[in-house]
Amino acid sequence: MELRMPSINKVIISGNLVRDPDTRILENGTHMARMSIANNQRYRDRNGEWQEKTCYVDVVAWRKTAELVSEYCRKGSPVLVEGELVYNSWEDSDGNRRSRLEVNARRIQFLEKKNQGSSFDDDSEASKNSRDQGIPDDDIPF
Repeated sequence: MELRMPSINKVIISGNLVRDPDTRILENGTHMARMSIANNQRYRDRNGEWQEKTCYVDVVAWRKTAELVSEYCRKGSPVLVEGELVYNSWEDSDGNRRSRLEVNARRIQFLEKKNQGSSFDDDSEASKNSRDQGIPDDDIPF
């Protein structure tokens, strides 16, 4: 009998959009939005001084979530992304092998005050007007 490890692939990350989302409609009519977020992490170094490092994460959103990202998010917008890691590889026009690790967003929560923490996902049309009070402003890392 073969023992199998459970397969868990879940990512939750917050950050600010590095640039405006790149949105498009594919040939089959599906909306897609690509974006990159900067996640800033503060820590104390060996001397007790505060340091900050930034991790840039590529994110792709689909369908209704992509439409709403396109409408409401701009460079600098703070977001909380929930999804899974996806590894893509392809050959570019020069014949070079390329690859990218990105988050396939299942849910994106907009953290700007004007949206009052609006949350959108592909599973529920009703989520368009939902509010998530689970993350106090003091706990957001930017």
